[in-house]
Amino acid sequence: MKILDGREVTHFKKAAELTFREAGADDMHLSAASLFDSVIDTSQLSPQDEKNIAATIRSRYRGNPTWYAESWWYVPVPALGYDAVGAPRVVIEVTTYLVATVEVDAGKHSSPVTLTGPVKKSETLVIPVTFLQAVLDDDLCRFNVLARSDGKTTWEIPGFKPVQLPDDFVARLSDVLRRKSVAGWLEDFGFQGMRVRPLVVGSLLGLQFMGTAGAVSSGKQGCTHEQLVVALQTMAYSATEAKEMISRAAPRLRADQTLEESVRIVLQNAAEGG
Repeated sequence: MKILDGREVTHFKKAAELTFREAGADDMHLSAASLFDSVIDTSQLSPQDEKNIAATIRSRYRGNPTWYAESWWYVPVPALGYDAVGAPRVVIEVTTYLVATVEVDAGKHSSPVTLTGPVKKSETLVIPVTFLQAVLDDDLCRFNVLARSDGKTTWEIPGFKPVQLPDDFVARLSDVLRRKSVAGWLEDFGFQGMRVRPLVVGSLLGLQFMGTAGAVSSGKQGCTHEQLVVALQTMAYSATEAKEMISRAAPRLRADQTLEESVRIVLQNAAEGG
């Protein structure tokens, strides 16, 4: 763990800001991480983490210093990934960080310090894009429930091994996606969300276009500029933002591309900084 002099942290928001900075994700919004509170155990300071704090303090101070934790917080830090091998899925690895403000008595004097660092074993959540679409449609009943235990549900999802997700996480995600688009939700994760956004949104668009492409004749496959603007607006972009994104991606767009292809290209171009 890392030791910082002084009481830098006084409440959870400060603990989260420090944690994101230490984890190299300082552009992540607190709302993104709060989705994963149910993935980690935050009820009490574990004996193992007390040992980690003691070992860190002994490595800094000579003798046998005494200490006590004034305040502590566990902060979940999600790392987003996207896997398109087989059926597409969002993969989120959640690492738990501990932030503790500690008073250390080294004999001649006492001093306040703040300790921070990753603890516990990382947890991995797999969210099939088909499941994400069901959350958007408020239609999770399309999937069979295989088991329920300890606040988690195991789902049977075609193309995947049984998928287990915390009920609280699914409920919070559903609430978030009632208020904002998937693109807007992924933006809360900062750079890593912006990186996977075109891939996730593109996969969702692919699901929506499945079964309709065959009804479109080859001479009518091309999409119009207006259709492309509307499609981007459904992802929570303003009309001005959509038009600017389309303008920047114009060299990569062709008249014979479908709406789905065009949206993918525009989003990918934006993610690459185009």
